[in-house]
Amino acid sequence: FDKRITAFAEDKFRRDGIDVKTGSMVVKVSDKEISTKEMKNGGEITTIPYGMAVWSTGIGTRPFIRDFMSQIGQTNRRAIATDEWLRVEATNNVYALGDCATINQRKVMEDIAAIFKKADTDNSGTLTVKEFQEVLADICERYPQVELYLKSKQMHDLADLLTESKGDVKKESVELNIEELKTALSKVDSQMKFLPATAQVASQQGTYLAKCFNRMEECEKNPEGPIRFRGEGRHRFKPFRYKHLGQFAPLGGEQTAAQLPGDWVSIGHSSQWLWYSVYARYKQVSWRTRALVVSDWTRRFIFGRDSSQI
Repeated sequence: FDKRITAFAEDKFRRDGIDVKTGSMVVKVSDKEISTKEMKNGGEITTIPYGMAVWSTGIGTRPFIRDFMSQIGQTNRRAIATDEWLRVEATNNVYALGDCATINQRKVMEDIAAIFKKADTDNSGTLTVKEFQEVLADICERYPQVELYLKSKQMHDLADLLTESKGDVKKESVELNIEELKTALSKVDSQMKFLPATAQVASQQGTYLAKCFNRMEECEKNPEGPIRFRGEGRHRFKPFRYKHLGQFAPLGGEQTAAQLPGDWVSIGHSSQWLWYSVYARYKQVSWRTRALVVSDWTRRFIFGRDSSQI
């Protein structure tokens, strides 16, 4: 989440009398105490007395997934590694999506020699801005961290990056050998990020795979993906790209934090009503469930929350 949301949430919890411990992990839960270990401060162990413990955490890897990972030699990972097309590494026709998998995005520096060779169409041993511009779209599609790096540097295209590495010269006259190209792109891979384990990601991955499977035969004849830098021709499909549509964080007390595309952050009661509308409109599968959810919210709003059964 955005740092503005983090700061607001911590401040609200503090006002509500909630003590939030960050940088800690639970190492033991006994009958009367919870033991936590500080990730900093030399791993200091502290104990907290409690009357009731409510545990909310992630889920572990399913036995089926663990068995499959051992069969394909991915025993040292917590999730199945796939390529950018969601195909499980070391397989030809097995795909994985959702929480059980993670995309192993290739690094630019691993393929720098192949990229240079493919872009150097005249085999001169140097790359011009024009040669790079001809493969720029394929580079950004195959390696999304390039586009993220350019945005972080507020650069319009790769030519600006090449010009920066060569100093104050005209774009048209920039030429780089492979060592200079490595220097120019040395920090690009620092922009690589793992996708969050959310339903939004899994939903988009399912839609992407369905479209790929339905167009398999068509794309075999007319590939639409980026250039194969380590081979000939093009990839059949465009790589999967996650489009962040926003996320909500209910904070209690009818307040919600919302982080939406375009760096828009909304916090407070108005965001709670925005969350209500999104949840009722898009997260329910039928009008019946929508009516039940809205009626439950209405009763709670009028009569309060019934906690007598807790």
